[in-house]
Amino acid sequence: MNVTELARKLKTPTNELLEILPELGFDIGAKAIKIDDSLIDKIITAHNNYKKKEKMRAEDEEIQEIKIEDQDKKEISPDKILEIGNEIIVRDMAEKMKFPINKVMAELMKNGIMVSLNSSIDFETATIIAEDLGFEVKKISSEKKEKEIEEEKMEKLKNLLSQNKNLKTKPPVVVVMGHVDHGKTKLLDTIRKTNVIDTEAGNITQHIGAYQVECSGKLITFLDTPGHEAFKAMRSRGTKIADVGIIVIAADEGLKPQTIESIELLQKEKLPFLIAINKIDKDEADIEKIKKELSELNLTPEDWGGKTICVEISAKQNINIDGLLEMVNLMADLENLQADAGRQAIGTIIESHVDKNQGPVASVLIQTGTLKLQDEFSAGHTFGKVKAMINYAGQNIKEAPPSTPVRILGFKDAPAVGDIFSAEISAQELKTIKKNKSKRPINKQQKTNSQKSDEEEKIKSLNIILKTDVIGSQGAIEESLAKIIREDLKIKIIKKGLGSITDKDVLDAEATKALLIGFHVQIDPNAEMLSKEKSIEIKNYQIIYKLLEDVEEKINKMSSEKIIRKQTGELKVLAIFKTLKNKSILGGKVIKGQIEKGNIAKIIRAKECIARGKINNLQSGKENVQEVVTGQECGIEFEGETIIEPGDVLEAYKEIKKQ
Repeated sequence: MNVTELARKLKTPTNELLEILPELGFDIGAKAIKIDDSLIDKIITAHNNYKKKEKMRAEDEEIQEIKIEDQDKKEISPDKILEIGNEIIVRDMAEKMKFPINKVMAELMKNGIMVSLNSSIDFETATIIAEDLGFEVKKISSEKKEKEIEEEKMEKLKNLLSQNKNLKTKPPVVVVMGHVDHGKTKLLDTIRKTNVIDTEAGNITQHIGAYQVECSGKLITFLDTPGHEAFKAMRSRGTKIADVGIIVIAADEGLKPQTIESIELLQKEKLPFLIAINKIDKDEADIEKIKKELSELNLTPEDWGGKTICVEISAKQNINIDGLLEMVNLMADLENLQADAGRQAIGTIIESHVDKNQGPVASVLIQTGTLKLQDEFSAGHTFGKVKAMINYAGQNIKEAPPSTPVRILGFKDAPAVGDIFSAEISAQELKTIKKNKSKRPINKQQKTNSQKSDEEEKIKSLNIILKTDVIGSQGAIEESLAKIIREDLKIKIIKKGLGSITDKDVLDAEATKALLIGFHVQIDPNAEMLSKEKSIEIKNYQIIYKLLEDVEEKINKMSSEKIIRKQTGELKVLAIFKTLKNKSILGGKVIKGQIEKGNIAKIIRAKECIARGKINNLQSGKENVQEVVTGQECGIEFEGETIIEPGDVLEAYKEIKKQ
């Protein structure tokens, strides 16, 4: 066959074919005219393979270029990177970009978005506006956002408390922590000589409470915090506003996960604390075992030659409780705790709810200054005037000095737990707070049912309407429900609120086919009658465990298939090369097992799953592969939420579905 004829058949210029034939192992000469017919088929096969490799090499080079572009992008000036959460207030966005508010407003109007400077806009809208103004936008995970907000609050509180002038000794604020059922509330019950524990469902503390007692003529303020894992955030808040900590450990059980977590929280906040070894009256009590476990955490007891104070007690039998209080007073004296009682009050919201008769009510721990009746105040995004103050014993009081926990009536709206309470507020500041009251976020586009993605249509959902008595419990329940994950079904809290379950909630449950759940709330008689008429079940709970168990059982019944998950391996993320909509290109190293193309993957950060996604493609050594094994580095195309960061671990697994 002629060379030119073969070139036409291969759709390649003759000169190019003659140049590459030697590379393919066919050295027929640079000026050859004919080729032996016996070689034609071999040349065609080799040429096609060569073209395939060239195409793959070109694709690899293209990917490499994208990586280089991304690395250049990472060098963008830090002041041109805007980090926001699911929504942002227009004024705050302008401040973050250091742009005049009128310029941002003009850009919004240009895009057909008519809002005020105090309105919230969603992430997608903010991204469009910011990119038009020359910024790169990154989404902050909800966990990171909450952490930033918490840090801002603590920094603001620290600054406010540092402005004291006439300092005088104040009572210590003591946080009592430890594992569930180790006797924290019973200890406080014994100290107060009241029977508070009987008012807690299942004898488990489910709200943060504050109480005062007198010991040797000195007042001590106690914070009681829940021990169940679901209330982690509430325990953390307790450590941030306390002066001294008590870790309660049951002598018959030893250190548990929440015990260790509580110790870590106190150490993080650099809070002095002592160990109360409780239930020493029990036959199974093993005090030496507790001390050994403590020493393994570098908390060597004093009688073992260390510095950790351990007090052996029995809250039930009232053994050595006075000794514990004396030790708390001694630690407080060493800390030299002081506050300025002469200034306007500053404190922290430790609980919040809406009372059917009294309206928004909140418990506040006054940290400095003195709060008086009729004082005007602000707390987060709300404000008010003190109409009534009730102490822990249920008595109306006219003044609340430093370290006093007090229940306040007079809020415009229920504040958030952890918000800073301040009576140092001018008329202008009060006016600004009223103007800045949060409004519903403005979405540039809202999806209709017809616009829902195919993926959303395939996933079933369990709709929930949640009503709780206090904000703290609401947050704990939401956090726990978020951990119940199914690939083919998700939980949606479509409505939440504080206070009683009303007939409006029943109608909403009927319209949305939602599960109507109450936690520590009353059911209005009209709502109860309507629920029977509409055949809408109302589930009202006193204990969080039972609520979570029932929701999980409901989900299992809704699932049409049983999903068996088989883990295949783990990969540590080393770099993020590109972030697209619902897709990330990243590099990593397999640290356990093997990673396979098509695996479902969990994003693990700080030992917690923060999101799930799918591994669409794998590359190793610039080749597309089906799997990579332990020790190998690879590139991954990950489909899912774009929140992955270097240092995260992808936990990969197969899902086997069975009817």
